[in-house]
Amino acid sequence: MTPADRHVIVKFGKAVPYDVQCALQLKWEKELRESTGVRIEVFTEARGDDSKLRAAMTPEQRAKL
Repeated sequence: MTPADRHVIVKFGKAVPYDVQCALQLKWEKELRESTGVRIEVFTEARGDDSKLRAAMTPEQRAKL
């Protein structure tokens, strides 16, 4: 399985605030990892993995998701 096989890509509407988008991405990632046992990553369609929350996290913090 390649890393690309473990991605989920979501598309938010313009009315969804950016901070809500970031929080939801992290929540969904955690839930998907817990329910599948696979290190799944959630990205937005347009921006990829550039969320402010993710950028501020250390690799250790992301690994705990």
